[in-house]
Amino acid sequence: MKYFLFDIGNVLVDFEFVKQLEGIAAGSGRPVEPLSERDREMQDAVERGRINDEEFVAYLNEAKGLSWVVGDLVNIWRGTYTLNKAGFGLFQDAVQAGVPVYLLSNLAQHHTDALEGNWPGFFDDVAGRFFSYEMGARKPEPSIYRQTLDHLGVEGEQCFFIDDMAENVEAARGAGIEAHRFIPENHAAIRKAATEFFGWA
Repeated sequence: MKYFLFDIGNVLVDFEFVKQLEGIAAGSGRPVEPLSERDREMQDAVERGRINDEEFVAYLNEAKGLSWVVGDLVNIWRGTYTLNKAGFGLFQDAVQAGVPVYLLSNLAQHHTDALEGNWPGFFDDVAGRFFSYEMGARKPEPSIYRQTLDHLGVEGEQCFFIDDMAENVEAARGAGIEAHRFIPENHAAIRKAATEFFGWA
């Protein structure tokens, strides 16, 4: 059995992170500002599941002068997402071919809620998901790949993985996974490689 592992951001969906910063600015009445070091630490914490969405929003409210609830954060993220036609098309082709499709992504709960809010049933066709906030590790840390392979009960060479970040691809290759960087100039080559890997007609 072979498995197709998809990243989500800039693979199945594209996102404009600046829209989150603009949403924070609009809610606080402050100018648009880049993330601080503390902001990044808290974002990392929520994506590792060390804090939950409520705690993350409480931090944002205090740090940014907001009065949000989790639903406000979800709505901001909903506005950042658009479907990546090339990646989502490859995902649909894999599902239709009967390939077991899994998601492997650095996400928090509010991201998954935003995706489901935009596209109800977004996760219905996946055989399973490996999300950082549920696994306590983030790509490109080796442990998230080891956990994925252990859960599937397979060796790395049985998995085909696409991700937009070079460091995540290299880490996956370090775990023995057939991994490719999903960027526009590589889309045709990746589709060809997937066709060969899975033996699609």
